[in-house]
Amino acid sequence: MTTRDLILQRTVGVLYVIAGIGKFFPEIESVEERLDGAADGNDGVAVIGPFTDWLAEHPTAVTVFVAAAMIVSGVVLILDRSLVVAALYGQLLMLVCLVVILVSSVPQILVLDAAFFAAAIYLLVRRRRTSSPSTTATARAGTDNQT
Repeated sequence: MTTRDLILQRTVGVLYVIAGIGKFFPEIESVEERLDGAADGNDGVAVIGPFTDWLAEHPTAVTVFVAAAMIVSGVVLILDRSLVVAALYGQLLMLVCLVVILVSSVPQILVLDAAFFAAAIYLLVRRRRTSSPSTTATARAGTDNQT
């Protein structure tokens, strides 16, 4: 990965840590209000409606779960350890779930989460491209030594 990619990765990591910590401060973002809005917005929708009702009934658990997921994945991106790819895939999954749950009550989530989604995809592609040549070179070198 280039220095620019690492800066992007760490910046995204810092933003996830800040957002995760922000979940505990209703002045910044009230998870309970978001869940209530999602429950109202998804009322009558086949599968997602009952699920968002259930989430709205457990705002503290949802807050802790989402905040922990965001903070841990952000720290992994900042430290640039071996779980970066897993953290990025986890973030993508979380973003898709949040959009599905919240888009009816907070349509602007599409814009903000699209930026994070694009950054995660970009970082995953860059990691795959930078790891592939070294794997190919190692395989070739091993083959060359055998002849």
